[in-house]
Amino acid sequence: MNAHLRRTFYLFAAGFVALVGMMAYWQVYARESLANNPQNGFQTQRAIASPRGLILAGDGETVLARSEKRQGISGPVYERVYPEGAPFTGVVGYWSTKYGATGIEIGNNTDLSSVAGDPETLDELINRATGGPQRGNDVTLTLDHDLQRLAYESLAATPTGRGSAMAINPKTGEILALATYPSFDNNNIDQSLPELSQNPDAPLINRATQSLYPPGSTFKVITSAAALKAGVQPSDEFFDPGTYETAGLTVTNYQGKDFGSITFAEALAFSVNVIFAKIAIFEVGPELLAETAQDFGYGDPYDDFPLPVSGSDLGYPVEQWVEGNTAQISFGQDRVSSNVFEMALVAGTVANGGDMMDPRIVKEVRSPDGIILDRPSPGVRNDVLDPATASTLNGMMQNVITTGQLTEAEVPGVKVAGKTGTAEDPPRQPHSWFISFAPADDPEIAVAVMVENGGVIDAEDNAATPAIPIAQDLMEAHLRDGGG
Repeated sequence: MNAHLRRTFYLFAAGFVALVGMMAYWQVYARESLANNPQNGFQTQRAIASPRGLILAGDGETVLARSEKRQGISGPVYERVYPEGAPFTGVVGYWSTKYGATGIEIGNNTDLSSVAGDPETLDELINRATGGPQRGNDVTLTLDHDLQRLAYESLAATPTGRGSAMAINPKTGEILALATYPSFDNNNIDQSLPELSQNPDAPLINRATQSLYPPGSTFKVITSAAALKAGVQPSDEFFDPGTYETAGLTVTNYQGKDFGSITFAEALAFSVNVIFAKIAIFEVGPELLAETAQDFGYGDPYDDFPLPVSGSDLGYPVEQWVEGNTAQISFGQDRVSSNVFEMALVAGTVANGGDMMDPRIVKEVRSPDGIILDRPSPGVRNDVLDPATASTLNGMMQNVITTGQLTEAEVPGVKVAGKTGTAEDPPRQPHSWFISFAPADDPEIAVAVMVENGGVIDAEDNAATPAIPIAQDLMEAHLRDGGG
């Protein structure tokens, strides 16, 4: 073979290999992402010609999303209808051939779409082979319909009308409610989206998972866990003179109070910033505090969750912490940022004896003819605390309710554990937080509630606590109704 032919052969061979590689990439590696992309025009046209699967609430009966047949220009088309509307939009999302998709509609698109993924049953295979319209699979969520609606309506009734709430089963990680307010009606999204995108209250954002806020004193639960790991005991006494000076920072307590000699347990019950700053600096240290927060989920992007989650953050690499950072981080200020998704998991971890469960919002997936295709099992995401430490912290959080006299948080007949937070958001009013679980001696529900700028300071320098009664209502309703 002469040099010219050999060069031609090598060029042809290289081109053939490149072509095969490119086809393999698009057909194998990128196939699912293309199929799940609602901006893919080919898939979009196929999608509107076939009904998507149902999205159902946790009872397996309440329909949150369905496809309805309409007569299009060139034949029948299917449009999405959302019977329950705004209270569920933050989770369900929307499916639009014009604007794409959000929520479970895109997170579980492979299940819901009859044109994404491989056929799961013989009926699907036959329909696909013959070109007939085949319905997608049905996705049942873990949401308790009544609890979700209660959370949404409670947030709507707050003074600021902005906030979020999440309730979980701490033993399984199943999400019982995941509410954000304001929200929007996901029906007719093609017409309403331009106006919604200009709304200054940002109803398109799921505040429960996507927004980030300073967690305030709810973070003291994490600092307390680190202190217990460092050997601090609930009965250990500390002295609070009312202020603590460190480089460039003066730590003060709420309303400028000084508590004098006080135990660690009392410091949590009365949310004493000065004591927590001292414990974080002198007993715990930056490394253990950062490590404990990370064990609880700070820094975790939760990429395996079907909804987008903004990961909670400590604000600085631990190597850059100085005393002032450590002090402020200990009570959830400085650059610490979180959301109710994360803080509900923090409460749930303490409730579950120190094991953080994988957060789950999909209960099961069924084919159109009722065959169970997927039913996720509970899984431990992280062993955060040993059972003894978790039990001690549980008791300290119960003490917050009793010693701290949080009567608004009490549920008749059961023990409640919790922690308040009034998170500074200058120049606006503080955020109102509350995380809790009940019954504290055998937890069935853990809750986190945040009302944006709801911690309004009155003339007597008292902060409003609208998050507490919302959490109390959710816990009481769940326990009264036997878990839905």
